[in-house]
Amino acid sequence: MMKKRIRKVLVSICLSIVCGSICGKMVYGIYEEKLKSEINGEKIYLIQAGAYSSYNNMVENTSINNYVYYEDDGLFKSIIGVTLEYDNIKKITDLYNKDVIVTEYYSNDLELNKRIREYDKKIDGSNNQEEVKKNVLEMLSLYKDNKSTLVEIVS
Repeated sequence: MMKKRIRKVLVSICLSIVCGSICGKMVYGIYEEKLKSEINGEKIYLIQAGAYSSYNNMVENTSINNYVYYEDDGLFKSIIGVTLEYDNIKKITDLYNKDVIVTEYYSNDLELNKRIREYDKKIDGSNNQEEVKKNVLEMLSLYKDNKSTLVEIVS
């Protein structure tokens, strides 16, 4: 009698484990596929000069005239550079002599990525600060005019 009860309990536990693992794999597969479709792009670096609590605060405290801004989590973030190449971050930040925050995002906008890559090549091939600045400003205006959505990489 006791053996039958133990057997029933063990069979129930084993079936629960098997069913739970099958359901878990199915749900994981759905979310993994969705995540891959959303983040199927290139890593893009946004070089940020600061984050401010209000638009007026950002305008008053940003000494750089040419920047792009966006609102995220109630903060206004001013972007002074966009690049796909990690090595170009230093060249861009050297233009402004300012502490910056570099944030990694994924962009799946093929046209935007292609155009940024073209500007990156120009920046990489130049040591002239004025030429680098010209390319950075053109890249910023390209980014500003583009309505792409970026996915932040959270570590």
